[in-house]
Amino acid sequence: MTYYSFSVKKFLNNPKNKICLAILVLLLFGLFMANKTAFKQKFYQSTLDATTINIQQTEQMGLNVKNELKLNPDDEILKASIKELENEKKLFQSQLEALKVNDLEKYANLGNQVNLLQIKRIPSDTSEEYLAVSSSIKYYRTVKAVNGKMGVSMNDTSESAFTIAYAIVSWLSSTVIFVLLTVLIADNLSSEIETSQIRFYQIIGGRNFKQLIVNLLSPIFVVTLITVISFTVLYLIGGVQDSFGTWRYPYYTPAGDIVPIYQLVIKTLILFIVSLLFIASLGQILSLIFKKSLVVIGIIVLFLTGFLTFEKEVWFQPLKMFFPFEYLGYGRLLNDAEFLPSNAFGIGLIYLLSLSFIFIMCSSYLYKNYYYRKVGKNDRT
Repeated sequence: MTYYSFSVKKFLNNPKNKICLAILVLLLFGLFMANKTAFKQKFYQSTLDATTINIQQTEQMGLNVKNELKLNPDDEILKASIKELENEKKLFQSQLEALKVNDLEKYANLGNQVNLLQIKRIPSDTSEEYLAVSSSIKYYRTVKAVNGKMGVSMNDTSESAFTIAYAIVSWLSSTVIFVLLTVLIADNLSSEIETSQIRFYQIIGGRNFKQLIVNLLSPIFVVTLITVISFTVLYLIGGVQDSFGTWRYPYYTPAGDIVPIYQLVIKTLILFIVSLLFIASLGQILSLIFKKSLVVIGIIVLFLTGFLTFEKEVWFQPLKMFFPFEYLGYGRLLNDAEFLPSNAFGIGLIYLLSLSFIFIMCSSYLYKNYYYRKVGKNDRT
């Protein structure tokens, strides 16, 4: 425990690490403020414009049906369609008024009524339009079942629990965040080699594999703690500003599933910690090979950005599942669900943990040989 505390303090006292941790915290708070202001305002304006367009389209559809009715004055179906379109137009107009006074709850309730009208007019229950409207109705009912406050669309609400949970899933899957984390934790061992601090560890009780593991886990512990504390503070700030909400608020995944947001948060944090272990263990073995911090960080950042460059290419989509960088973040798994197996979360954990174990074992061998070489043959114990 004494050596572990020493390792944590040494990590925190490193000027580079202080700067990176400060950037991480500022980045999280900056994104939070941006979502609360600029992004939210842009989304509000786009919703306002979309509602106005819906009114215009409904009016045009009504005119078209009235023209058809003139040709077929006895068609009861056309008469019923005109009434439905008039009701739908009134609902859209009410939505527009609700938006102008920022009554999002009323907007959502009216939107559900629109969906109930529209789904009756869709001829095929297997069409994409029918499935989309049906999903919206199901999502609305799920929100009401947990007493949540609906926003202007699915996966949108002012409740702090969902807002912060959604941010956790999204931000902790960002390549930008992982590049910053690489700079923060990947060179923990190489920096000690460069400064020759590694030669003095035997004096304070460091012993080979144990020392290597402590060196590996210290940065992970600090980064995880700082990240969790930051999101907790943001949750409290959001709760005071709006409402705390419920952690059972539903999340609509790209695959079409509706799950409680807390489940995604748990999986995201688990995969985040495992991802940190993967990056840190990869950094250790590269440190023992190249012994230069810039080289170690540069190689890992090159891997991350290289994968980011290719991941949007169509030809690369079927190959993504074979690269460990695809599993760095649960949000990435959700977005790429169509290209990954159904149990991608479990596969990702096993994949990253297996690679981390291999890196640690190889690092242990290299570290042992490096240690003996530095001390000299006559000093072996």
